[in-house]
Amino acid sequence: MRFHISISTLLFSIVTQVSAAPTPDGSLALVAGAAQFTFQYSTPNANSKNWIGLYHTTGGPDAEKQDQLSLRWKYVTNAKGTVQIDAPANARGKYKAYFLANDGYKWLAKPIEITASGQGSGNPDELRIMTFNLWHGGTQVNNYHEKQVKFIREQNLDIVGLQEATGAHAKRLGEALGWNYHQSDSENTAGIISRHPIVKKHSNIIDRSAGVQINLNSNSANSINFWSAHLNAYPYGPYEFCFEKKSAADVTATEASAGRTGQIKDLVEKTKAQRDSTSPFILVGDFNAPSHLDWTTATKGKHCGVSFEWPTSKIPVEAGLVDSYRKAHPDPATSSGDSWSPITPYNEDEKLPEPQDRIDFIYGTSKLEVLRSETKVAGTPMAMPNYKDNEWTSDHAAVITTYKMPKR
Repeated sequence: MRFHISISTLLFSIVTQVSAAPTPDGSLALVAGAAQFTFQYSTPNANSKNWIGLYHTTGGPDAEKQDQLSLRWKYVTNAKGTVQIDAPANARGKYKAYFLANDGYKWLAKPIEITASGQGSGNPDELRIMTFNLWHGGTQVNNYHEKQVKFIREQNLDIVGLQEATGAHAKRLGEALGWNYHQSDSENTAGIISRHPIVKKHSNIIDRSAGVQINLNSNSANSINFWSAHLNAYPYGPYEFCFEKKSAADVTATEASAGRTGQIKDLVEKTKAQRDSTSPFILVGDFNAPSHLDWTTATKGKHCGVSFEWPTSKIPVEAGLVDSYRKAHPDPATSSGDSWSPITPYNEDEKLPEPQDRIDFIYGTSKLEVLRSETKVAGTPMAMPNYKDNEWTSDHAAVITTYKMPKR
């Protein structure tokens, strides 16, 4: 026997099933007058694994299945009650909260949208970017995790590019702050953490890189492409000039053989479509080489009597990227901006002063207006070998650039 069902009957059946899907019979609401992100909830289906998750307005389980990871979450085990969820660091703008069943993504109540007060989270008209070499993740310093989280919170940052993050340190910091994060794998030394939603993760261009697309303030019409890179460290060019007295031709060859010239060429050339798009573009990182904008004829006395056009800075500048620190401080003689090294004033191997240089950078396209830029450390770091209890957890200074918040 063959069964015949008309198309119209079949479509009616499907529509009826969808429209008859049960409406969540629990409730979720903000508690008026309570601490930020304090929720009142109820459900007839209490479970020890029910939970409330906080998300950006995009990336939540709108289809009752996982999309992005939650920013913060807590189990709520009772049939009704109140719960306070820690706000993400520097929370500002709109978020969405979901009441979900049994370690899954089935709604127990309709999600609600929340606007964070933004109190103490900086100027909403500014975009604050930091590049931060963690120095073995920070593990060389006692209580590094608490110190790093405190420092990042205090800077009112939007996005941070990390280097020496091998060991999933982007995940560690992202989860501690309640931010989105990206690190292609735990062995990749480069990572990114962001207060704003990461909506796309780009494929690595070089092994020591991480790239993402970020929607500023959850606005898909206001996105940027952001890259963090950690170029190869050795052989180190300033040592060749200052300790080995090599020629400019020799150091140019070393920059190529060390891989740094090829790495920066790849990063610049393979991001051309992003740089040429209508969205702003930012490249940050530890380039393990100084800048031609610093090693000038006027500053030869600081740089072992040498002026030199470092390819790792020439290539991005010639491609139209703007060195944000040097944009804010045009004269290297008065503002050197050294990021290497706040704890290494002396080279023990050579028994000579350690060359101090600016080797950590924040580059942006001309679409971005630089308001200010600075190098920064926490406290007053003790030099090698007395660094274990420093408030500052790295052997590099961080670089922080403030741009005018792009709006479209």
